[in-house]
Amino acid sequence: MKIQDIDKVNHLIAELNGMKELIGHADRADPADCELFIKLPGDASIRMSSEGAASTHYEGFSASPDFLRKLQRLAVDELDARRRGIIAELAALGVEAEA
Repeated sequence: MKIQDIDKVNHLIAELNGMKELIGHADRADPADCELFIKLPGDASIRMSSEGAASTHYEGFSASPDFLRKLQRLAVDELDARRRGIIAELAALGVEAEA
């Protein structure tokens, strides 16, 4: 490993620890606390949540508990994919990280 890689390794390790924490938070979250926000121009944005409440800045729609569970699972899967990517970057630098 090159000396300039040490800063990169330290950054990746910090990012890996942060991702593990985010995954834990997302995995333990109540699906009712999840929401989908689709950002559109002006006041055309859409928010789908358990509440379904609208504001002057977006339309609000109620989402089913099943939809919110799927959304939560997608979020956890996405965060875990990033975690695996960080582990691969570390491996390319010769650093073993737990899978």
